[in-house]
Amino acid sequence: MILPTAWATASGLALTSAFAPLDWWWAAPVGVAGLGIIARGRTWGRSAWLGFVVGLAFFAPLLHFTVPAMGNALGWVALTITEAAYLALLGAAWSWVSRLGPLDDGRGEGSGSGWRGAAARVTALAVLWAAVEELRSSWPWGGFPFGRLAFAMADSPLLPLASIGGVTGLGLLVALIGALLAEAARALRHGPGLGALTALIAAGAAAVAPLAIPMPSRAESGTLRLAAVQGSVADARDSYDRALEVTGKHADETTRLAGEIGPGAVDAVVWPENAADLDPRDHYASARRIDQAARAIGAPILVGAVKYEDDARYNDLLLWSPITGAGPYYRKHRPVPFAEYVPLRSWIRRVTTQVDRIGVDMLPGTGPTTLAVPSASQGRDVALAVGICFEVAYDDLLRDGVRRGGEAIIIPTNNANFIGTSETGQQIAQGRVQAVVHGRAVLQVSTTGITAVISPRGTIEQELPGNEQSSLVADLPLRTTLTIADRLGYWPARLTLIAGALLAITGMVSAGRRRWAVRAPRGGSRQRRRASGSAPSSGRSTTTRRKRT
Repeated sequence: MILPTAWATASGLALTSAFAPLDWWWAAPVGVAGLGIIARGRTWGRSAWLGFVVGLAFFAPLLHFTVPAMGNALGWVALTITEAAYLALLGAAWSWVSRLGPLDDGRGEGSGSGWRGAAARVTALAVLWAAVEELRSSWPWGGFPFGRLAFAMADSPLLPLASIGGVTGLGLLVALIGALLAEAARALRHGPGLGALTALIAAGAAAVAPLAIPMPSRAESGTLRLAAVQGSVADARDSYDRALEVTGKHADETTRLAGEIGPGAVDAVVWPENAADLDPRDHYASARRIDQAARAIGAPILVGAVKYEDDARYNDLLLWSPITGAGPYYRKHRPVPFAEYVPLRSWIRRVTTQVDRIGVDMLPGTGPTTLAVPSASQGRDVALAVGICFEVAYDDLLRDGVRRGGEAIIIPTNNANFIGTSETGQQIAQGRVQAVVHGRAVLQVSTTGITAVISPRGTIEQELPGNEQSSLVADLPLRTTLTIADRLGYWPARLTLIAGALLAITGMVSAGRRRWAVRAPRGGSRQRRRASGSAPSSGRSTTTRRKRT
């Protein structure tokens, strides 16, 4: 198992290199192919181990950004092992499924040999990968979608498919290309031939075919001029301990921008998540700083603030008017488990007291997934779909906002704890993919970066330098047409999960039957030996008795 384990490690490293900071998108299908090759045809236990190794090599580098955020490696190790366990499940499932009659080319002509068997193997591996990815991105506690194959495709020719299949469909295509590469490698074991060539041509065609999909990006209902303010922080660990320091930095940059462009030059200003270190609804000093900035620029400010209520807290994006003050807000629907709240707190505290670092749990919001911004240039309120920080990875949440009238998407985020890590690059790639999924412009605003304007085609139009106090002004195209992905809604994800579950269960049952079939003849032969052995014994005793008489 030494060589297969080494290959599994290489496959995991290929997968992680598809994401920031390397962004080698083409390495993702190579990693899928690696797992498909090494886990196929082995016992389920060995395949599960190899899948687990792939997961460790994949997620350990990918999620290392959690170490500086938490100040220790405990969360990183736990999260890496948890995510790797899903790929162990994938390895076991592929071991079972690859031995099914239509897929098993070891059974001769009429079973898994020929083009039908090849097509079945390619489809099965792709569906299993996409199903396991969907499972880990939704369960438990809302799942953890970092590392989804689709999020490595922001610079690839496959990206346009996201407007049809969403994150699930795009990831399925990446897995399909990887499965085709695995099939080509399988065919090459028997020497160069038509099978390997066909698989390689199919993989290449699948990689470039999405370029034919149109990605409309023109404004359909006008434009919205927004300013994005990146206030930066002096020290990620201490700035929020000094009252109004973060708020003051964003207020100062807003005031500076107002002096540059003049009051009333923008429809609204967007501040990042947690830009108000003290909730202006409860602290007068914070409200006064924000109000001064709003009056200076002559426009409402969308302010990230945390609301404390009844031993709980909520992550809000608050609309602050220069005339009326605090107004409507969007409340984060999906707090991050073990970062913003602790599931099973009492049980986990028996293992580690690190849970006490999160003193007050953040609860999910239940309100609308949009926020209406008054636009002087449009003469109406413009609905914006909102996702705070981590929520950019959930296309279902953003889909709800778009289907409820969101004409553009805003992503306020606080990356102060991730300065210098790959998290910021991974997050902006997620925003680029989501722009295509929903056919909407995306404005991501961060405390420290990356702050960027993303077109509905997924391209970065403007970007601020990281960890600098700065701002930008952008005209976001407002769009109302729903993409096919948004019209399909949950169905691609649900069908993928169902298909993957059916495949895995069928493979597991078939494997169980084969084991019983192998054991049954052995049991029967033992019984026959017992039966045949008793008769001669009886005969011998009778003969003996006769001789004695």
